Amino acid sequence: MLVERSQIPPEGLDLEVRVEPRWEGVEGLWASLSPVEASLHLEREGNGILASGTFSTTAVVQCSRCSEPVSVPISDSFAILYTEPSEAFDAEEVELSATEMDVDVMQDDRIDVTKLLRENVLLNLPLQPLCRVDCRGLCPHCGINLNENTCQCRAQEGDPRLLPLQRLL
Repeated sequence: MLVERSQIPPEGLDLEVRVEPRWEGVEGLWASLSPVEASLHLEREGNGILASGTFSTTAVVQCSRCSEPVSVPISDSFAILYTEPSEAFDAEEVELSATEMDVDVMQDDRIDVTKLLRENVLLNLPLQPLCRVDCRGLCPHCGINLNENTCQCRAQEGDPRLLPLQRLL
């Protein structure tokens, strides 16, 4: 969904958006992702557009310990300033200050709301999702899910070369 700067009235534009996540390059990050629902407020800010709002969705991802599917709610608020391309962004290496971290460049005097929501969803995905806090994971020897069953594998005693160090504890 593209929004032209000319479509935004002086008092701003409020949008309620529902986006089906059919995004390329994110295959394998989740088993499924519900539609992303967002409330946006767009306003003209000098030569740019200030986009602020909230979004929410639910992703089904794999638990990082036992590989079982887990439903994770994802929601957050955001504020990003879209500016016109400038010489500062044309340089090969530019160090951004803290105030410039939430700045992006407009293409053809418009912003892509779908891209904005895609970036925010990806930034808010948990790095190591867990099905529950006390997930025991998989047995490293036989691969059985230790949350459901116990296995007969013996715990490894460790590297025999490190045993002298263990006596110090």
